[in-house]
Amino acid sequence: MLIMQAGPIPPSGGPLRERYLDHHGREALEVAASEYAAAIELLGDRAPSIPSLDFALIEPDEDARRAIQRDKRAQWIEFWSETNQSTLDAVEPHIKKSVNAAMDALNYLEDHELMEVAHAAIHRAAFLKRGLFGCPVLLRDDEYRTDCPINISHLRMGVSAGLVSDFECSICGELVEDCDHQMGQLYPKVASRTDEGTCTICDSVHCEHSEGEILLVRAHANALNIRAAEVSFVARPRYPLARIVEESKDMGPLHDDPRLRDAAKHGNLNCDADLGPCKGFNEMKNWDLNDMSQSGDGESEQVDEV
Repeated sequence: MLIMQAGPIPPSGGPLRERYLDHHGREALEVAASEYAAAIELLGDRAPSIPSLDFALIEPDEDARRAIQRDKRAQWIEFWSETNQSTLDAVEPHIKKSVNAAMDALNYLEDHELMEVAHAAIHRAAFLKRGLFGCPVLLRDDEYRTDCPINISHLRMGVSAGLVSDFECSICGELVEDCDHQMGQLYPKVASRTDEGTCTICDSVHCEHSEGEILLVRAHANALNIRAAEVSFVARPRYPLARIVEESKDMGPLHDDPRLRDAAKHGNLNCDADLGPCKGFNEMKNWDLNDMSQSGDGESEQVDEV
């Protein structure tokens, strides 16, 4: 799981958080769209033959979902077999970036008017990625595990970390409680380099600040000696990208089947959820915490072939 993301702490609420989520969500949608377009362009004259995503994105009936997945899997196998490896190699990084950006967009926009746009972007990119490159179910520590974009992104829950840390002043390096600088106020500071080579003004390795240069810097607190006290699952995490990134799969009576285990070990066992409609979002905020069975399906995975 990812419990924090790089950069400043996101606003906790109000108009500032709304603007933060809107800005980063739209930005992620643009990346998802541009990377998907790049992948399609690289497919060249093969692009018009791509299996079509011609189904409603949500289908409550499991049998109907599985039927669509099987049909699309057969179409993708045929398409893949007629596509040369150099084209696939060129497409792969772009479609992976598109999937990741679309998932980020949903995490930013889950309560936004563009939520369904992000939802569609995930299905579109994951459909192409699964068709060309699979969605491996791996065997690790005697558990079947997957990072399937459809399954992971539709589990609407996040992670909140309880952290304990000290805070040092960005101007003098002393603990905030021991220095006289007022956080948020401007003070002169001499630019220099740390032992790691980062600039003491902007924390970058490569920047235009010259050593010895004096600049006005706004005092702020830097966290150090960070210690994790606890991690909780929450419906809406402070850090929008603090999410589950992998889940285990219950294979039921097939768990110990040697053919299934061998396929998983060699990357030949794939999840098909990306190939068809989903059953909708599983919202943690709607769970009855007195009945945790609602948080999951309570069913083992179906396996078509071993």
